[in-house]
Amino acid sequence: MDISKVKVIGIDKIKFPEMIQIEQNVPDIHLTNIFETVQKQIAKTKFNKKIKEGSKVAIAVGSRNINKLADVVSAIIAEVKKIGGIPFIVPAMGSHGGGIADGQKKVLRDFGISKESLNIPIISSMKTIKLGETKNNIPVYIDKNAMLADAIIIVARIKPHTDFSGDIESGLLKMAAVGLGKHIGATTIHNYGIESLFKIIPEVGLKVLEKAPVVLGIALLENNFSKLSEIVAIDPENFFEVEKKLLRKEKQLMPKLPLSEIDILLVNEIGKDISGAGMDPNIIGRSKSAEKNIGKNIHIIIPLDLTEKTHGNAAGIGLSDLITKKLFEKIDFNVFYTNLLASNGYLEGKIPLVLKNDEYAIKVAMKILNKNCENVKMVRIQNTSNIIEMEVSKVLLEEVKNNKKINIVGEARRLKADKGGNLLTYPY
Repeated sequence: MDISKVKVIGIDKIKFPEMIQIEQNVPDIHLTNIFETVQKQIAKTKFNKKIKEGSKVAIAVGSRNINKLADVVSAIIAEVKKIGGIPFIVPAMGSHGGGIADGQKKVLRDFGISKESLNIPIISSMKTIKLGETKNNIPVYIDKNAMLADAIIIVARIKPHTDFSGDIESGLLKMAAVGLGKHIGATTIHNYGIESLFKIIPEVGLKVLEKAPVVLGIALLENNFSKLSEIVAIDPENFFEVEKKLLRKEKQLMPKLPLSEIDILLVNEIGKDISGAGMDPNIIGRSKSAEKNIGKNIHIIIPLDLTEKTHGNAAGIGLSDLITKKLFEKIDFNVFYTNLLASNGYLEGKIPLVLKNDEYAIKVAMKILNKNCENVKMVRIQNTSNIIEMEVSKVLLEEVKNNKKINIVGEARRLKADKGGNLLTYPY
């Protein structure tokens, strides 16, 4: 893609603003003993009564980069083996990984979950079994290998969904309905439209619990530092009520961008491992779903790069305004579009203006907004799951100083890029 000759009059005269590093003043409470916590939680459930010696146990793991996920899975494996069960892993990630078995294995490998690291099989297949239909005639599918097991354990993070609001959003029931449903299950559910997901996901998920040998759920919660803060083992008959309570708790604790207005938001990286939408709409205030447009006053959003673990899936670029050439050239359109079309989220696939590098994209944004280095309200974050630390331009300093929940941790330094136009890291 040759965009080297794109010319913008006056862009050479635009200077970057001075930036200051700040951090939100929130407690970092997280778990330190994962194995002991998993063991104690499982002991509170009926799990031990449901597994017999020799039982084949499918552990369903999804595509999110959850803190300490490999440790949690290792601890679950140990508990299964302790009572004589034979565990194996099934990827429960709908259409992710390009909608192919090897692609989904690669996603798990990035999270430290592999045959070599865990010493158990990773059985990845896109084959499904139709379990029937819900009372509203919605077809229900499940991973064939999981269904043929004697027992299924579902591991999932509880958090607000990127596109809809309801009592149940992202968590165990979504994993049962969409993740274990593989490509066909994810496509079927999303074909009913985003506005219906808050009803359909619990309905399909509960049907899976009714028909499939699900014996346990392991719900994971992360704190504002993206560290694992809580592990809750849940019997399947309690999924709905417990997950509902955990979601309410997570919404109350969810971090926010602590500024009233932002001209330009720079996001160092986006990816499916960070959020289902690449950038969490609950943070940026934009979504393909109208009900998630929650009024954040951000004028231009520029994602600068893709994470390695997203494997070329550029979900989120349709929510941005400008992107860089380096991001565009990392897109694997087979992976991206497979997931995009399965989730009926074509609006998120719209390609924004592509500019040659970070420096050019930022200066173009400043010119569009008619802002200069002294008055541009610019914020830079690593990604939408990591907004405790961030950089803000000098004009925002007064607002920051008046916020008791923010600490200023660095001096003002002018934003800089290297010779290739890529932004340097603070303090530049």
